[in-house]
Amino acid sequence: MRILVVSLGTYGDVLPFIGLAAEMRRRGHDVTLGGAERFRAASERAGVPFSTVMSDTQYAEVFEHPSFWRPVAGALRLFRAMPSFLAPVYDFIERENKSGDTLVVASHLALGARVAEDALAVPTASVHLTPIMLVSRHVGPRTPVVGAPRWLPAWLQWKLQTGVYTHFIAPLLLPGLNEFRASKGLPPLKKIRKWWHPRRRMLLMFPDWFAAEQPDWPRQVRQIDFPRADLFGAEQAALDPRLEAFLAAGDPPVAVTFGSARQSTDKLYRAAIEASRRLGRRCLVLSQQELPPSAEGDDRVFFSRYAPLSAVLPRCAALIHHGGVGTVALAFAAGTPQLVVPFAFDQFDHAARVARLGCGIWIRRSGFVAGRVARTLGRLLASKEVAESCLRVADVSAQGEDAIARACDELEAGFARRRSAGSRRGVVEPIDAAAAIRSPA
Repeated sequence: MRILVVSLGTYGDVLPFIGLAAEMRRRGHDVTLGGAERFRAASERAGVPFSTVMSDTQYAEVFEHPSFWRPVAGALRLFRAMPSFLAPVYDFIERENKSGDTLVVASHLALGARVAEDALAVPTASVHLTPIMLVSRHVGPRTPVVGAPRWLPAWLQWKLQTGVYTHFIAPLLLPGLNEFRASKGLPPLKKIRKWWHPRRRMLLMFPDWFAAEQPDWPRQVRQIDFPRADLFGAEQAALDPRLEAFLAAGDPPVAVTFGSARQSTDKLYRAAIEASRRLGRRCLVLSQQELPPSAEGDDRVFFSRYAPLSAVLPRCAALIHHGGVGTVALAFAAGTPQLVVPFAFDQFDHAARVARLGCGIWIRRSGFVAGRVARTLGRLLASKEVAESCLRVADVSAQGEDAIARACDELEAGFARRRSAGSRRGVVEPIDAAAAIRSPA
């Protein structure tokens, strides 16, 4: 089978798709990953052929702009830029498609794949890593700016969720999207929310204990589990010997990371380091950016550009982070208490879910100063309730399935059933995964 995997976003967004592509390739399929040039090396280290659909310059203009990690400014930048993603993704699929033998697996930002599904009838599966895309009249996600307070009437919570699409996203995205659709002979869209999801198949890569399935979610969803993907395409599989020595040399440190995207977080790192110092705690700083010079020379602070979280978090007392879903999932698996500082997008929803599960506390970026962080972190580390919740969730995580393998099983089974049915009729047709995606593995 020919499989075209398309993923746009930051490192945490792309890693699970590298994992899916690598597993499909291990199973003998002809796989190519389309993404930002930034991730070519990681893809190739995982043994996956790569095709560029976004240049380094384009990636930096969107995902590394200083305003990107702000709730409103970041969303404005992203949705204004998304129409420029359409043609490269569409062209990649059109060029690589082998009619009757191709499946497209796309991330939620790769909307060119949805256009290709409409125009070229290429079977397409959407993979969502986060619940933010799934609004509900029952229990919906928390939006970055206004949230969705539980005390509000259900109808007003629903208006808040859908209003984000109607009054914010659609005006930014629809003009460019409809212009591109017209160039492919497709009619214009009046609304964006329901069309965003492929008609027949969606895989949700998060477990029901993190976000329970709601009665009004799309019928085509199949909920799996968190993907464990931090080692796919990693620069190194083993820990740096210096980091290993640091971890072994004393009490478990407080780990701090604010993600892979380059952003103005020096003040946050300094506040976290100072808070750890005030509590008498060692500190492990993981940052792709240049490190705060004020802490250099302190043997109780260790700086590393990269380390696999699955290897270090079980040896840490707590984790301070931005709320990326991959980081949240790995902290759950390690049983590590979390202090979450959400910046934008889905991170506020993840932070709220961490708190509801009793596994951590979240505070706003504007209030992240050393004194407050020290007090909050001290409460977190001293809480028996948080420790018990973390152990409970870690146990549930350990019993979970291999989500990447399960996702591949679902995709293979759905495609094979439809192709077999089409062959009996003398023609190979696109997957009808509305039924296939619901079938047990």
